Amino acid sequence: MMFELALYIMLLAVSLTVLAIASQFTIKSIEDFIELTHLSETSVGFALMSVMTSLPEIFVAIFSVLHGKPGFSVGDILGSNVFNIGIVVGIMATMGYFRKCSAEILVELIDILFLSSVIPLVLLVYGKAHFLIGLALLAIFAFSMREMMKRKKQPITLNGKIVKGETGRKLVIFKIVVGTAVVIVAAELMIASASNISTMFGIAPILIGAKLLSIGTSIPELALDLTAVHRGRIHLALGDIIGSNLTNITLVLGILLLLSPFEAINLTLFAEVVPFVLITTLILWRYLTKGGISQIGGIALILTYVVFQAAIT
Repeated sequence: MMFELALYIMLLAVSLTVLAIASQFTIKSIEDFIELTHLSETSVGFALMSVMTSLPEIFVAIFSVLHGKPGFSVGDILGSNVFNIGIVVGIMATMGYFRKCSAEILVELIDILFLSSVIPLVLLVYGKAHFLIGLALLAIFAFSMREMMKRKKQPITLNGKIVKGETGRKLVIFKIVVGTAVVIVAAELMIASASNISTMFGIAPILIGAKLLSIGTSIPELALDLTAVHRGRIHLALGDIIGSNLTNITLVLGILLLLSPFEAINLTLFAEVVPFVLITTLILWRYLTKGGISQIGGIALILTYVVFQAAIT
């Protein structure tokens, strides 16, 4: 048993590492492609990069359903949203990057995110989900993406270079396809190893998803957004974080509700995680509407995540 456990833990660690590296590679490749679209900085973060950084969550959801363990994905979705705001935003806020970051478009986005984050409460109250709720979530995602894709015209430069010509486009697309393929394989290995570990110890899938997988699948956001703020791309980073959370709660959860019965989820643990999603989102909403996130606000977000990890058992 000890050998099997060590093997599964090693496989889980390797798959998490590969997932993070593959996602980062994919994101860097998409940056070159984004430069050809002339989207605004916030639009790039929200409508494009957020989807790329949410690829791990998307494939974790698909493979969770295939393995009959939807709890993994639900925990991953909710835990990732808490991590993205509590840790990713919290760290960068304590470093002073978000002191002045308010913009009308960001306030609009955080409003949509907060309203969308209330939906898990509805699921909790009713204890079951109709496929229409999944469709509604997908509709919210499609509407948000369509609105953001309209906001272009201002060219941006992410890598200090522009890929030109048909050959350049084909190369970028090839890199994106390869990176995405690796993400899919890593997500499959992650779910398989995590499922085996939970079975050996009788740990609820939603708990592993919320406390462990969510950190691994959120590493791309942390790595990319730290790079972005270091380069002065504040709105790019915030657009990515808000967009990633909205993608998780609408697109990924919507897909999950369409493919798997909500009744299979441990509602007790679900009830423990949902409040932290709302609390972190509310804190971020409050600071963005006030003009920026102070260092004290960043510390508050990090402490909220610490409490989250301690409370979810």
